[in-house]
Amino acid sequence: MHVERLPVSAAVAFRAFEDVAQQRRWVPGVKKVKVVRTDERGRALEVFYEFGETLAYALVFRWDDAARKVRWVPSSGVLDGVSGSAWFEDTAEGCVLHYHLEALKGRPEGHEREVVAAFVRWLAQAAR
Repeated sequence: MHVERLPVSAAVAFRAFEDVAQQRRWVPGVKKVKVVRTDERGRALEVFYEFGETLAYALVFRWDDAARKVRWVPSSGVLDGVSGSAWFEDTAEGCVLHYHLEALKGRPEGHEREVVAAFVRWLAQAAR
């Protein structure tokens, strides 16, 4: 797990993280993102990804607004996907992001840290 302090509220960070279609712009290694299914609010429930040079998979997302948490698991029959979660907690200075992947299949060492750092950079650029 990687934990990082962010200079924005948990609500702002969670809303940015909800925009899964933007992950191609900031998640290291992601080449393609295609939202397959959405919920009534337009948030991704199932997403197809191409990652790196060889991985292609679909993930299913479950959003918990009250906890500002999201969990993802590979879609049925997917071999290259990765399970994980992210949640945001308010602090006096902004919030804390907790980012966890349960396996790093096909991902480089330090991938969790790289993903969080990329999200922080993308969030800062989006705020400008």
